[in-house]
Amino acid sequence: MLTIPLPIKLILDMCAAPGGKSIFAWKTLNPELLLCNEAIGKHMGMLISNLRRCQILPSAANVDSKILAEKMPQTANLVIVDAPCTGQSLLAKGDKAPGCFHHVTINSNTNRQKIILANSAKIVAPQGYLAYMTCTYSTAENEQVSEWLLSKLPEFQSVTVRHLEKYRSHLTEIPCYRMWPQDRLGAGASTVLFQNTSDAERNPLPADFLDLARFTNL
Repeated sequence: MLTIPLPIKLILDMCAAPGGKSIFAWKTLNPELLLCNEAIGKHMGMLISNLRRCQILPSAANVDSKILAEKMPQTANLVIVDAPCTGQSLLAKGDKAPGCFHHVTINSNTNRQKIILANSAKIVAPQGYLAYMTCTYSTAENEQVSEWLLSKLPEFQSVTVRHLEKYRSHLTEIPCYRMWPQDRLGAGASTVLFQNTSDAERNPLPADFLDLARFTNL
């Protein structure tokens, strides 16, 4: 996020629970508006509790990414997608992740990630950013999903994040970054930053957006 220029009007955290990314984005980038979405309903209580505990004042919703893509196209300066994944890094924490290396599980998550990313990309304003991340080691869910997005959306480019260069993945030619457990930066994660290079104008949010998209002010 330190690569993203300020000021920022709108940030959308597409898969926001449990709230850590939203809180960091609020404190670091100081957007005018922060929207926190979580499609998995049972995770909403944890998200709202953490946002309130940290005195973050966004709006939160439990909405499918397709609905948001229809309601707020090309509006957000930054969309954060910490996508549902196989969670292979949970093993490094000593947790259980049954079937996380099975090809069926990986394929299922990859397909879901592509859907969420494609919908999220529609929300990114011209010259805005899309941050994609997972907590898994699978190349299919990380580098290959990133390459897929660039092949489908030529207006998007991957961005070099200079302070992560020593973690750059050698499994693709585009700047993707992997943090392994031995790096002492957690149990393992992958991230890539995209930019919408279109020269079009950013769309404003509709005046009644919060009601239309079922966002609730916290």
